[in-house]
Amino acid sequence: MNSRILLIGLLICFSFSAIYAQKKKTVQEKHIKSVIVYNEDYEKNNGRQVKDSYTRFDEEGNVLEEIEYDEYGKEKKHVLYEYDKDGNKIKETNLTPKGNKASVIEYRYENGLKKEKIVYNGSGKVILKKKYVYEYH
Repeated sequence: MNSRILLIGLLICFSFSAIYAQKKKTVQEKHIKSVIVYNEDYEKNNGRQVKDSYTRFDEEGNVLEEIEYDEYGKEKKHVLYEYDKDGNKIKETNLTPKGNKASVIEYRYENGLKKEKIVYNGSGKVILKKKYVYEYH
């Protein structure tokens, strides 16, 4: 039973990574540096165009920065990302609307597999650690 659940989980992960890889490849091939999405909300803003999100990429197609805005165009989520030479996400920095660190998440890898996730608060204190243990046949 556990091996079936693990297999299903792995297949789902590979499916999502394949979808993401295709998008990443498209961003890279088309040399896209950033994407801005605008909303035209006719109920709340009389159709006025309001910024919904902003995403910035590196040359490899990795997301470097994501900003989400509320329905009035005010920043509600801002995240910076860092990657290692293999394209693994190693750090997420969550910022407040004023640009201060709200939290930092670090990822550690071993042999291409995620081994640890560490979450720090805005002051740099560890608030959560997750360790990933893989079972092999």
